[in-house]
Amino acid sequence: MNSLFTYIKAIKDQKAKVSIVIKHAKTSRYTDGDIEVSEKETRYHYDNGVVIQCKIERDNSPSEGVCEECWISYEVINSGQQSIRPSRKTFINTCQETFWLKMQSCAQKQ
Repeated sequence: MNSLFTYIKAIKDQKAKVSIVIKHAKTSRYTDGDIEVSEKETRYHYDNGVVIQCKIERDNSPSEGVCEECWISYEVINSGQQSIRPSRKTFINTCQETFWLKMQSCAQKQ
């Protein structure tokens, strides 16, 4: 079984067991009332046939916390006959994503 973490590491330009061979990104913007929302969707194709989609959505509303609120999701679009777990992971800000990545990195070292 492969971990979704392995593929996210490659996205983050960290040393990983897989390589990205194609990256396709598209961006869009829309308005929801007074709030402008920007969305970036990127599909990563790996050397083993796996395709991961990353979506990042941000709005221009003021953030009260230390870490800006945004919505980040990673999803396995094509498993390339690999068993990848979890098949989807979401975060509510970059701080949460960074913490999860650090915890996964520590867990894999043990």
